[in-house]
Amino acid sequence: MEVNPLDVKDRKILLALDMDARKPDSAIAKIVGLSKQLTNYRIKRLEKQGVIQSYYPVIDHTKLGLQLYRIALKLENATKEKEHEILNYLKNHASWIVSVLGPWDIWMATYAKDEYQFMNFWGQFYEKYGYYIEDRWISLMTEFLNFERSFIYPKNKNRTKKYILGEKPSKIILDKIDTKILGELTINARQTSLELSKKINKTERIIRYRIKKLETENIILGYRPFINTTLLGLKYYKLFIQLKDTKSQDIKKIRFYMTMNPNVAYTTIALGGFDLEIEVHFYNSGELMEFITNVKETFPTNIRNITHMEYIKEYKVTYFPTSNV
Repeated sequence: MEVNPLDVKDRKILLALDMDARKPDSAIAKIVGLSKQLTNYRIKRLEKQGVIQSYYPVIDHTKLGLQLYRIALKLENATKEKEHEILNYLKNHASWIVSVLGPWDIWMATYAKDEYQFMNFWGQFYEKYGYYIEDRWISLMTEFLNFERSFIYPKNKNRTKKYILGEKPSKIILDKIDTKILGELTINARQTSLELSKKINKTERIIRYRIKKLETENIILGYRPFINTTLLGLKYYKLFIQLKDTKSQDIKKIRFYMTMNPNVAYTTIALGGFDLEIEVHFYNSGELMEFITNVKETFPTNIRNITHMEYIKEYKVTYFPTSNV
């Protein structure tokens, strides 16, 4: 479906949903300055146009005793049909997957209870598709920061809004009701408690209590829309930063500087990764290069190198691995 240019009201709606996708239409209407009915109409239109593809809970996997492995793949000898087959295979195992323009072709993340479970998955995948893999890079994500997508409407930006995955790892055991709730919210995080109660066969009061408990325990950190930023005219990049000096105070300064930019959506710390990794949205490569230049000029004694790749298509986003819980 053709997407008309988003006006200020549409952008305010997207930003209002961005860090709290379960916010009711009435609350969004007050923020945007529209009636509840017109707000609902605009949300439905954004969904129909594919700007909003789904809604999901941000779940801290480290609270469930899980690990998150990242895999970058460089393909060879793969036709378009074979690449499509590989992507479809990985979608069934990945929590997040994108096709990439740059040194890699596919970038994905997958959950595992431990390294043995991960190696079991990797061994099966490599046995099936190893012939088509020229190179791979595997790393273990230890901390993942989700920031408000302030670039949607920079005038209302709030860079203090963020979700931190991996800040305080623990092992909380979920029962069947909690697991069902998280699974249903992963399908559609804007479902009402009443809708959830009918699907899970529990009272609405129990559903509300359980969701609140999952939030209090910081298992659920928040709720977000899966936004197709390509339809907003934006390009999606990942930056890899190598440092000359890795003193903790210097790293904090660099991270703070970068995350104050409204175009920065995520930052990552990973075992086996780069010193700093961030994900950004810009309208073109010129804006990206200007950002990189500014970072280098601001921290000339700290930055050794900055490389990047472009995400072409984001296929899947989920924070809940039902098969591992």
